Amino acid sequence: MITTRAFAVLGILLAAGLAIFGVQVGQAVKKGREFDRYLTVRGLSEREVKATLAIWPIRFAVYADDLPQLKQSIEKTKTIVQSFLSDQGITADSISYGLPAVSDKDEERSREDHNPLPRYKAVTTLVVRSAKVDIVKQAIQHADSLLEKGITLVSNEYGDHTQFLFDGVNDVKPDMIKEATANARVAAEKFAQDSKAKVGAIRRATQGVLEIEDRDVATPEIKVLRVVTTVDFFFE
Repeated sequence: MITTRAFAVLGILLAAGLAIFGVQVGQAVKKGREFDRYLTVRGLSEREVKATLAIWPIRFAVYADDLPQLKQSIEKTKTIVQSFLSDQGITADSISYGLPAVSDKDEERSREDHNPLPRYKAVTTLVVRSAKVDIVKQAIQHADSLLEKGITLVSNEYGDHTQFLFDGVNDVKPDMIKEATANARVAAEKFAQDSKAKVGAIRRATQGVLEIEDRDVATPEIKVLRVVTTVDFFFE
């Protein structure tokens, strides 16, 4: 038989259980709200580096009335260009040649009888590929001397252009990401200080793409590396 005392004990236990449950629910809600308290900031890491590789295509044209003469002109021009590059400090193992592009101007010659053109034209591309970036840049600045030697230089608006490349990205990227993340925390701490809060652990971090740009037109061999990270920090 259930007595009044038993009902009282049961009521006390039920009330205690509800109180404990209420406290636990309150703590869960509080923790959930704390989980939503975070700030998204961005951190930047930027540095200048020297290019590690120079690629310089040199295109020149020669003309002749027959193919054997055209070949001789190509070889003669190659010798002059190679001599120029050697004088500039560029070694033969840094130079490679592509096949000449030969065009037949026979139809144009028939229309220009008053000023006959050589029948054949050949455009040859020589490529300098060297880690001696400063030497290549200096040679480029003196390339106009080839004109004085009778070399017809040809531009290539839609093809290869001179490139200065940096191939050490994997060596500097980890440090730059670390620096960008540290800068993001500095920004978060500044905001927290103004808000009278405290920066906690990282909630989420997103690494941006490492960008490589020329510093300016005059110094394409100097590269600017830039990494931006987006970081969510918890606020306590």
